[in-house]
Amino acid sequence: MDFLKKHDLINLTAIAKHFDIKNATVPDLLKPLEKKKVVEVRKFGGSKVVLLRRSA
Repeated sequence: MDFLKKHDLINLTAIAKHFDIKNATVPDLLKPLEKKKVVEVRKFGGSKVVLLRRSA
């Protein structure tokens, strides 16, 4: 979570490189956070980026 907070927009590849995991594993890690509406994954061109949702 701290890694996402430090970066405003971050793509899935950058997350995989930071944690030294495979790209295919990143969506599995993000699914619970998406369900809790903590993050949002959007597609920009050919990349998927993660947006941290701000609390109102």
